Amino acid sequence: MRFRPSLWMTVFAVPALAALIALGVWQVERRTWKHDLIARVAAESAAPPRDLVEVLTGPEDRRAYAHVEADGELDASRAVHVFAPEGQGGADYRVIAPLDYGDGRIILVDLGTITEDEKKKLSGPVPPAAGGQIHVEGILRPSESAGWTTAAPDLKSNRWYVRDVPAIAAALGLKDVPPFVLQAETPNAGGLPRPVAFRPDLADNHLAYAVTWFSLALILCVVYVLFNLKRSDDKDPAGV
Repeated sequence: MRFRPSLWMTVFAVPALAALIALGVWQVERRTWKHDLIARVAAESAAPPRDLVEVLTGPEDRRAYAHVEADGELDASRAVHVFAPEGQGGADYRVIAPLDYGDGRIILVDLGTITEDEKKKLSGPVPPAAGGQIHVEGILRPSESAGWTTAAPDLKSNRWYVRDVPAIAAALGLKDVPPFVLQAETPNAGGLPRPVAFRPDLADNHLAYAVTWFSLALILCVVYVLFNLKRSDDKDPAGV
């Protein structure tokens, strides 16, 4: 047996191998980044809350999942309801309302969940919670983006399907809203909405992805070698 690499196979295999290895390395790097983020989120959740203004004016990479507190004027009359299957029941809704935390600065606050039946009893978008001056503590969660399978919001029935801050802010006529939702952990007047304890939902599948890419790279190498191994008495395509 002798190894006689084919030109066209080599032209295909080398870039493909480089791409597979690069994807595997990228996933390893992503895994390191994700583990650092998970550790920081855990530390933030256990630490005392920091002032919201301080966090939003501080380093950008320290804003997401920060544990914060703020005082401000809640505009409960402009709350939106975001479908939340992970809430208290099978078809709950997160109640998200704008909070003016000083000098006209607005942030969207996730007050907690209400059930489908509780939503049906409401007249308009007002949640069953008092507005006005409140103190809120919670976690700054990054804005979500609608996927291609995400249903468009039903503005007439005040039903949203993703915590998309720019879209919600635009629908409410709000400007310069930070791309975060403050998920409140403090109780609401009357008990509703029901605050939902923060649960990190940071998937950590990068090792499996890295193994997949590196395995494909190894398989490609094996296939390449086997394809180009020829018996010593084999003739090449040119008949030599």
